[in-house]
Amino acid sequence: MKEKIILDAHFDMLLDVLAFRRRGERAVLERRFLPDLCAGGVNAVVCSIFILDELLPEGALRNALDQISALRADLDESPSFALCVSARGCREAAASGRVALFLSLEGAEPLGRDILLLRVFYELGVRLVGLSWSRRNYACDGVSFDEAAPASSQGSLTSFGRALVAEACRLGMVVDVSHLNDAGFREVCDMLKERGLPFIASHSNCRELAPSPRNLAEWQLEALAAAGGAAGMNAYGPFVAVERCERTPETLFAHLDSIIKRYGARSAGIGLDLCACLESLSSGYDEGGDTDLFKNHADAGERFIKMIRERLSADDADAVLGENFLRVFERVIDQ
Repeated sequence: MKEKIILDAHFDMLLDVLAFRRRGERAVLERRFLPDLCAGGVNAVVCSIFILDELLPEGALRNALDQISALRADLDESPSFALCVSARGCREAAASGRVALFLSLEGAEPLGRDILLLRVFYELGVRLVGLSWSRRNYACDGVSFDEAAPASSQGSLTSFGRALVAEACRLGMVVDVSHLNDAGFREVCDMLKERGLPFIASHSNCRELAPSPRNLAEWQLEALAAAGGAAGMNAYGPFVAVERCERTPETLFAHLDSIIKRYGARSAGIGLDLCACLESLSSGYDEGGDTDLFKNHADAGERFIKMIRERLSADDADAVLGENFLRVFERVIDQ
């Protein structure tokens, strides 16, 4: 029987792996992450390489390489995990009882404006490229968290950004549009359509239900579905609902349900973006409401993943919980 895949398409865990290893800890993955992942049933994770603002611009490349180096060192001490560079490898890892890890750039900052560096990251195992975080880089403008964002932040892709998308496609890397602004989204969509390739929004909800610019408008969700991609449901409270009292698993499921009803169960996944459980990021979160819905993956498994299993058909639940993103990976990465 094929092992069911539950894939979280966005987790900034590498920041903690690097931080704890710098303090002398070993087997960080096994000790600090494995118990909660197993309790939640999560056996595949996309590890984002996120660069903190204070390291920009000069420290971006060094820190990205440090995160990858720390992960690879920790994998030598954490036999329950496997770094994967294909959907096939993910399935093999799951079948052997290991947690599959993928690497993704969350923002093009480590590249500066040197397109040759993308091949270097590819050789190091990176297979997904998020063009932006919510800030400007040489490739594009990230979407602002502010609904009243100035017009100056609404530019589309730069010439370097277009070259980056083209090179990612050539190498076989999945393009991720979460955090990208609307103008950039349109351009990526057009470029990928010309190439007949799907793309993803790893951790973005429905703007119609929670009007943050970080969420996707209906035209974006429609375009994503038409391309064969998927949007990962994000558990950060302000992206789930405006009112704090409505930031619940039930409301997050409403985002998922809206996508399924309009575009089908093949168009959604989970990208929980759990940051409050990470020591490197937790200080910026407010327990009064501007925080994650779930304490960790164990909590998400009990209060959200179980809900998906109970409310969707078996096939639809399998699709949402992992198969949709793996389908995109198979199409782009395993080509």
